[in-house]
Amino acid sequence: MTNKIIIGLLIFLLVLVGGFGYFTYTFHQQVNLMREELNMSRSEQAAQTEAVRGELMSLLSELQTGLNNLGTEIDENTAHTVLLEDKVDANLATIDTLEERVSGNAERLDTVTQELAETTELAGSVINAHDVYRKASKAVVRISNGQRTIGSGFVYDPEGHILTAHHVIDKLDKIYVIISDGRIFPARVIGSCAFSDVAVLKLDDEPGIEPPEMADSSNIRVGDPVAAIGSPFDLVESLNTGVVSQVNRFAEIEYNGQTRWVASLVQFDAAVNFGNSGGPLLNSSGGVIGLVIARVEPGEGDGVYYAVSSNKVKRVADAIITQGYFEYPWLGVDISDLTPQQVQDMGLKSINGVIVSRVVSGSPAQTVGVRVKDIIIAIEGIEMRNVAQLTSYLGEYLSPGESATLTVIRGTTTIDISLEVGLRK
Repeated sequence: MTNKIIIGLLIFLLVLVGGFGYFTYTFHQQVNLMREELNMSRSEQAAQTEAVRGELMSLLSELQTGLNNLGTEIDENTAHTVLLEDKVDANLATIDTLEERVSGNAERLDTVTQELAETTELAGSVINAHDVYRKASKAVVRISNGQRTIGSGFVYDPEGHILTAHHVIDKLDKIYVIISDGRIFPARVIGSCAFSDVAVLKLDDEPGIEPPEMADSSNIRVGDPVAAIGSPFDLVESLNTGVVSQVNRFAEIEYNGQTRWVASLVQFDAAVNFGNSGGPLLNSSGGVIGLVIARVEPGEGDGVYYAVSSNKVKRVADAIITQGYFEYPWLGVDISDLTPQQVQDMGLKSINGVIVSRVVSGSPAQTVGVRVKDIIIAIEGIEMRNVAQLTSYLGEYLSPGESATLTVIRGTTTIDISLEVGLRK
């Protein structure tokens, strides 16, 4: 029994020793396998590390090369920058020099411009009478009753309209127009305006003569040179020169024993006489600035002659050609220039303006409440210094049916009064 136990123990120990030996062998094999795998992994990691190191070294080399190139470019750009700065400095210096030159030239230009303006102004104060005569004389005509020269006129347009003074053709039974080349044309009256002393004639045939330019009379200045062409005392195509003495005159003119007031007159001192009426008053360029109508009689004085302004003439003539008549504007008041005594008595600051002495019953002025002793100082905001200026403005710029605003001093108050311009009967 004891031997069996011992033999069983020995077998157990043998099995145990064998199992332990197998375990030890197997463990050793696994350890060797793990060691081999570890070594292999280390080799792979070393290879990968070497590869990464190579790539890094390559990148570092390229980066270094790039940095070196960048440094070179920076050096070159710095050199360029310095060069550009030098050029900029040089250009700035050039600009400063140019500015000095420009400033000097500007001063010279101002001087030249001033000299040119003075020269132009001086030239404008001198008239080349020969040149003016050459330009305009062919368009100047004689007005005849068939027996003698009654007055002058001039070609207005290519259609054969002739302008002359109303008083020249008034009451003529027959009218003949004699042009500069000697041809004679019967003429008929298209229409006329006694208040403006302007008449329009029409020739049956076109004369083939270029009309002179109708200049803007609002640009006339006192002292401007003028020339008048006409046939005084039948002395055909006579030329006289002078200067503008004043504008916007309002004068009482006597015609054949009758008198009437005419506005929008240019006063001048170029000698004109009987036979000049209806002829053109010309500026230094040969443009028409007026239609000659009158002179102060020698017994009263000398050197005072009148022409209706070209703007007024053109307005009247165009209306007559279009509709056969000119509608003369009317306010319906009698007015006069202020006197120094009136200015003092009424406590006014200036003598400029016109005083109303009568308001016509039923007139535009009465309708809106204009009163006697009202002082009209402006129309449409434009200052009216006297009767001459007011009547000239009325005839040149306003028409019946239009609205106008009068600025009036009434007592110590200044008011605006709007009215509708009427028609002068």
